[in-house]
Amino acid sequence: MTEGDSESPGAGGRRGPIRPEMTVRLVAGDYPACQEVFRRYGEPDGRAAKFGHLEPIDRFASRRGIDLDVLLGELSKAAGVPVDHDDEAARRTHRPFIAVALLLTLSLGAGWGMILLARIGWEGTFTGAPAAEIVAHGEAQLWGFVALFVMGVAVGYLPITTARPRPGRSHTRFMLASILIGVLGGFAWSLAPRPLSWLGPISGAALVLGALGFLVLVVRQIAGKWRTPWGRFILSSAVWMVVWAAVDLALRVMTRTTGPAVYSERTRLVLMELAIFGFALNVIYGVGQKLLPGLLRGGTTRKAMFEAAWGVHNAGVLILCLAHLAAFDGAAWLGSITITIGAGLYVAGLRGLFQARKPPARPEAGPSVLARYIQLAFFWLLAGLAMLTAGDLAIAFRGTNPSHAYLGAMRHALTVGFMTTLILGVGQRILPILSHDLLAWPRLATPIFVLIAVGNALRVTLELATLATPVAFWILPASAVFELAALSLFTANIFRTLWPRPEPLLAAGRVTRTTRVAVLLAEHSWLEDHMVEWGLRYVGRVRSVPAVLTLGSLAVGENFDPDDLVVRINELMAARGTSAGATRF
Repeated sequence: MTEGDSESPGAGGRRGPIRPEMTVRLVAGDYPACQEVFRRYGEPDGRAAKFGHLEPIDRFASRRGIDLDVLLGELSKAAGVPVDHDDEAARRTHRPFIAVALLLTLSLGAGWGMILLARIGWEGTFTGAPAAEIVAHGEAQLWGFVALFVMGVAVGYLPITTARPRPGRSHTRFMLASILIGVLGGFAWSLAPRPLSWLGPISGAALVLGALGFLVLVVRQIAGKWRTPWGRFILSSAVWMVVWAAVDLALRVMTRTTGPAVYSERTRLVLMELAIFGFALNVIYGVGQKLLPGLLRGGTTRKAMFEAAWGVHNAGVLILCLAHLAAFDGAAWLGSITITIGAGLYVAGLRGLFQARKPPARPEAGPSVLARYIQLAFFWLLAGLAMLTAGDLAIAFRGTNPSHAYLGAMRHALTVGFMTTLILGVGQRILPILSHDLLAWPRLATPIFVLIAVGNALRVTLELATLATPVAFWILPASAVFELAALSLFTANIFRTLWPRPEPLLAAGRVTRTTRVAVLLAEHSWLEDHMVEWGLRYVGRVRSVPAVLTLGSLAVGENFDPDDLVVRINELMAARGTSAGATRF
């Protein structure tokens, strides 16, 4: 267990602001001059634990009938630091991005894709679905699902990682509105380009504005982190996103009266490459350096490998895109091989990607199956890159273009096999962290994994099988059913996590093994002294408790019987006649 002191300024010598959600003990420890303020308002001395309870300042004030602003002002004056009123709404700015991304993928993205695949299966040919609708579905999936999901994670996660101020609500709303206009407007324009010819350029311009907003966000957050490989990856993703949006705008302007039905295969490849390799893969590589080692439990990473991967990968993206933009397809193989080498360097830097160790059986660690998502995703990344390279080599040295079925299988390996699988796995870990909560329904992680794994494997193999037998077309739509089911369960799990039920302790007045320690001590901080007497030294030692630490995990970490701890606390609360919101003294 960590001591939960990430808020402390002591490690780096930086004296940060005081925030209402900080505990009394944390503020008293970081700013000893504040102890007298707390004493004046009734905080006792002479306890076995450190001075101050593990009770948030706002709860301390509320329980004693003190005006919070007055208390914060006195603490600020005593400590000589400002007050940061970073309220709960500011810490939830990621939620609209995630919610909109999931709703878009269930409707215009994967949902529409299932309808298109059903038409292809019925017709027995890939031309059974109109090209314009296929492009519209792909754009909705890449911009509406992948881009918005990534932006939402960045809005919530980067300030935690960089200790920079959170982006303003006007900034985040601007980004969300711009991308949403770009996706919805682009979808409508794709289906009716002639009557809505004006909507193509407008929606494209909205995407550019949203991408520029993301670039500004990243530049502000990554300032001072330029030399880190993860920082450079994330910055590169923002730059490539702007390039992707600019190319998309140019295409929508040039085809404003005809729509994306006239896009060539090369044009669609460029859009895919900018979205997947330029934007998505860079941000995944960057954020992954922070998150994936913990999920995989593979030990220390190899920074030198990540350094090399950044340069090699982005050189490959540039070569590949320039080759297709210049209609020089014979040189594309060099770019695809370079990107594949970059992926190999990144995988080598992770250590133990395919030998992930099982995490401890603690709710806050997340389900152990989440590591399998990461492994499966990177398998499909390497498989998709191998298919891309093989196709480009065939063009360069044999003069043969890959079939539609081959290109579709390759795209699906990269978009669903890699990106969607990774989003489903990492999302079930990082979103609870951003919400300071546990994953709502951890048992759904396994069926979600099985559904997305089966669905993608079916899609890739059946698309290739259509080259041998038309029967494969009839089975092909089944793959979309599996994938949409996985996304539906994932959406339900994430919505319940982001908008959870009331804490059971607050409703029932009783604890269980999964009760969060921070919530318990915020409501009943008088329990601290009892817990220290019982031998739970962690409670008396730390200055704040991780939001997701459960009573069961605390007990195991302190070599205490979890069931015995639950019984003792419930007996004390019953004897005291306490309930949620009862006074402490």
